[in-house]
Amino acid sequence: MAQISPRLARTFFAGIAATSAVPIDLDDLVNMVRLRQHGHVVLGDMAVRCYKFKSKWTYDERDIRRAAQVFADFCLDPGDVVEIQLPPYRGYGDQGPEERGRSDWREQIASWMYRHARHTHQRERPYEERDDSWQRIGASGLPGELTWEEFLAASIGRRRSIGNTRPLELMTRSGSGLFLPRAYADLLDRWERMTEELVGRARICSRCRAQGPRWGAWRTPSPLGYVTLCPPCSGATFQRYTGHLHGVLYASARTRSTRADGYLCRMCAETRASVWDHCHDHGYVRGPLTELTHEFLQVRGHLG
Repeated sequence: MAQISPRLARTFFAGIAATSAVPIDLDDLVNMVRLRQHGHVVLGDMAVRCYKFKSKWTYDERDIRRAAQVFADFCLDPGDVVEIQLPPYRGYGDQGPEERGRSDWREQIASWMYRHARHTHQRERPYEERDDSWQRIGASGLPGELTWEEFLAASIGRRRSIGNTRPLELMTRSGSGLFLPRAYADLLDRWERMTEELVGRARICSRCRAQGPRWGAWRTPSPLGYVTLCPPCSGATFQRYTGHLHGVLYASARTRSTRADGYLCRMCAETRASVWDHCHDHGYVRGPLTELTHEFLQVRGHLG
């Protein structure tokens, strides 16, 4: 198969699907934001696999061309529409572990509206007058006092895409109702099912078949891409780090010849590591970490 770079994949896709009736947003082809979670980019209802080739992420050119042609051939009747019912507001604490981050296109569109309604409500009122009225659907059919025109204006220039398509460009409003072309709403329904199926498969430990967290905590990079291993299987496969590189410089030949992914993370001692943590001030190796732990500590400022 012909391996192509993410940027070339985006160029090919954009050219083939240039006349598509569905507005597309192809940044995910380059950014690959779901690599850890399931190793694919979902375009509409099509999952395009990401491959690791010579330490770089690529696509199969045939996959890209096939998916782009489906978009180019997509039929859309703007007169055949379906009304979209916004789900009620639910905060982070109202959702269980299996609900958080679940693929739900109606919930996603609603979250954009609730977020802007909250921002407007809090911006226009002193702290003591703020309440939760922005969480309720008003007479306009939108949250709080939000208007359709205000919401569209605030969305200009923002990346608001689902399945690498832009739903707001196809959404219309009549009275207090919001509408999308039926064929496009059906496409988003299939996007939900496809994404959840990918997440479900990627949660399963490749050795013992146990089911892990949906956000990819058991996923670890390998020379050929991400693999899923539960803590017991990782512990039985990889060795614990005993500090044998203490006092060794990160940039030394000794560190370069020792792979971090041969060890368990020094923080949790359960999951396969992927990077060497080191002090940026002195340059000495601290130990192996998973990507998630390393990123978390960097954000919290715990890594120098």
